[in-house]
Amino acid sequence: MKATVLRALFMWLVLFIILQPIFTYIDYLLDLQVKANTSYITQKAATEGMVTASLRSEVIANLRAVGFPEASIAITSSTTSVQERKQRLDVYVTAPRMNLFPYNFSGMSQPTRYYGHGSIMSEYLD
Repeated sequence: MKATVLRALFMWLVLFIILQPIFTYIDYLLDLQVKANTSYITQKAATEGMVTASLRSEVIANLRAVGFPEASIAITSSTTSVQERKQRLDVYVTAPRMNLFPYNFSGMSQPTRYYGHGSIMSEYLD
């Protein structure tokens, strides 16, 4: 009986050790998805002179397809009006970070959100 209990506890430890790299990779891919969509919306906003509602909805649809809840995706920019050519545009995209890790080996608290920041010069021509 004692050997069975020890084996069962040992199997959980082995399962955590096997799953941790997989969860880390999934976490990395989700972070990469937020940063890629931030870059995409930043480049598109340069030609528009600002972040438009259609660009916001497109990025939200992209992130929703990956599994982020639509209501918790935040897209902000440094301006709400059209910026003329050679003016700086900053775009920020944040999405909630899902707790994928069964055990935190480091003891440090994990960030609660994925964060992407992009900046570009406006290319808007009247």
